[in-house]
Amino acid sequence: MLSKDELIDLVEKRYFNVMDEGRLDETLECLAADCVWNIYPAGIVLKGRDDDIRAAFEDAMARYPKMWHGNFEWTVDEAAQRVAAVFDVRLTDTNGNETELSNAKLFRIEDGKFKRLDLYFSSSDSVVNAPD
Repeated sequence: MLSKDELIDLVEKRYFNVMDEGRLDETLECLAADCVWNIYPAGIVLKGRDDDIRAAFEDAMARYPKMWHGNFEWTVDEAAQRVAAVFDVRLTDTNGNETELSNAKLFRIEDGKFKRLDLYFSSSDSVVNAPD
């Protein structure tokens, strides 16, 4: 079982910071193989770290070569291995256009990996596309 500090480190440093550096494989290492990712309000459900989720990250990283996630506010349930993060996002697309969001993401952790993710965008538009 991960401690509160370890849970925050997993989410902030090993997931978001690595994602912001464009390191896809290392980002995905935080997810269980059978992870499910729900994206609201878009109604998108992505299944499988190496399937839908990988494709969504590949697409998002190609569209937004510059990402920043920060200003985190944490709620951690160490006993249940759950983390809720409220944070700001700045995305810069390939044309240099910047998108700013305020999001919330819920993480369910099992055996040190994300088993389920629930992402709430501040916009009805998702930067992640639904699987084909």
